[in-house]
Amino acid sequence: MQRSVMLLGASSIAPTVFGRTALMVRPEWQSFKTTSHYDALIRAVKLMKANTNANDPKSWNYWTNIHLRQCPHMVPYFFAWHRGYLYYFERQLRAVSGDANLVLPYWDYYTHPTIPAEFTNPNGGNPLYVERVNTDVRQALTMAPFSSTLIHFPRGTSNAFEPSFEEMPHNPVHDIIGNWMADMQSPTDPIFWLHHANVDRLWVAWVNAGAGRKMPALTQPYWSGWHTYTSSLKMPRSSTYGTRTTLAYSYQNEAFPSRLPLAQLAPATLHRVQATPDDLQRARPPIGSFRLSPSRQTSEQTFALGGALDVGLDDRSISVQLPVSSEHTHALARIATGSAAALPGSSKRYRSVDLVLDDVEVTEAGKAGGYYYQVYLNIPVADDAASKSRAVLVGTLGPFKISGAARHGGPVQLRYPIGRAVFADVASEAGMMSVSFVRVNGDQSPKGGVIGVGEVRLETSTEDEDS
Repeated sequence: MQRSVMLLGASSIAPTVFGRTALMVRPEWQSFKTTSHYDALIRAVKLMKANTNANDPKSWNYWTNIHLRQCPHMVPYFFAWHRGYLYYFERQLRAVSGDANLVLPYWDYYTHPTIPAEFTNPNGGNPLYVERVNTDVRQALTMAPFSSTLIHFPRGTSNAFEPSFEEMPHNPVHDIIGNWMADMQSPTDPIFWLHHANVDRLWVAWVNAGAGRKMPALTQPYWSGWHTYTSSLKMPRSSTYGTRTTLAYSYQNEAFPSRLPLAQLAPATLHRVQATPDDLQRARPPIGSFRLSPSRQTSEQTFALGGALDVGLDDRSISVQLPVSSEHTHALARIATGSAAALPGSSKRYRSVDLVLDDVEVTEAGKAGGYYYQVYLNIPVADDAASKSRAVLVGTLGPFKISGAARHGGPVQLRYPIGRAVFADVASEAGMMSVSFVRVNGDQSPKGGVIGVGEVRLETSTEDEDS
């Protein structure tokens, strides 16, 4: 046991040096809780939470602080960094519990959307219990990341699995549960570890699904370098390429979910479950009245086509008009072909498009979570029919995502890359372009103002973000 803890502090030891030779299987919680390892997990969690020395790997706060200070969100290696994080935490659970065969179970919320009862019982000093806003995450789930069109893996490539899955369901699961789960201290809540074991499992499922899906080859520079957890705890990126090889574990079920939970399929209002593009065509949220911001150079690489200022979000859905001139519309159409476009008032050549939310803040009521927003860009398209437009889901917005961006200090800016192909048939009268923030509530959610955005704008970049 002492040797295991010491190895956790070694700075350059590859997992193969102290890994297992036998393949361990991580089960779903409903199976795990019936095994003898359940008592070992409870024992480990109790001991780690009772340890108040946050500098000790045997304490719970030690692992929470790693996530708070080091976790990558909205950047490459989101999946891979967390895979190593779970691996090291699992080893610590074994060391503290004294059970050499203890593994992290996963919570399959596509089958069981309600947090397991063992985590929601506040009686008897239950170490798995913390207060949460919601215990059912059906409103956070989507089948979108499992689409056969997402054939690439890493962020920065087109049709990529990693950014799609992080936007939804990963972030909304954090947001809907709320409280600790709604910010970067989310590992405080024990359900975090089962959530991320499920995230890791569904990455395995994506690889197993085949049908043209491809990971970056292990020989590519993508896998060079290290994942950093503390100054003395690292893992080679290449070691997180697969689970069965270097890390020696697998999952009880390594297949995609086949459908959403039945509870989510029941009739519900727009605010209770996610909207779809068809929903937005039929019932777009009303346009709010906001001051407009002009087109301008925003950095050496970026140019704003137009935007709106001081956008407040509350428990209603709302749309924000974005003024886009005909000259800028023509530039968008050129970018859609894969070519660089010139813009009036700039000497640069622009290749990609982002929706930018600048100076984003969360109110005290909003920080606790229990809700999130789907963010749609509504694009007028060339058609004989008047006022026809296409709704494109560009991502989600909630307190968890904002907390991740705020961790770096300074004003919070969130960028949503938009695939250039969506502008292929943009209408010349694109002044009707708008952004819709569609509110999705958990069973419990805050009322009133929750998020303020200093500026919502459509922005072009000289970088090719849609390779």
